[in-house]
Amino acid sequence: MTLITLEPDMSIEPGHQWIVLPDTDEGHALRTLLFGNGGAVIKRGKYFMIAHDEHVDAQIVKLIDELAHVRFLAPNLIQLTMEEVQP
Repeated sequence: MTLITLEPDMSIEPGHQWIVLPDTDEGHALRTLLFGNGGAVIKRGKYFMIAHDEHVDAQIVKLIDELAHVRFLAPNLIQLTMEEVQP
């Protein structure tokens, strides 16, 4: 499972945060899904960070909506479960 964390950055603006993803194939796939191929990425060790902005929020909402729609159409085909991961 890919661990995603959020890191606040008050030096940019109040409420600004970074989405921190592991530098793995899964992390890069999620980055592309949420952020596209463009835009700035900050590399930090084994992780990279992307800005959590309005575009990323819209992509997250669209992804959740699509997954919920697929789950509704085929309840026996896709089993989506949520679990809390302790860091």
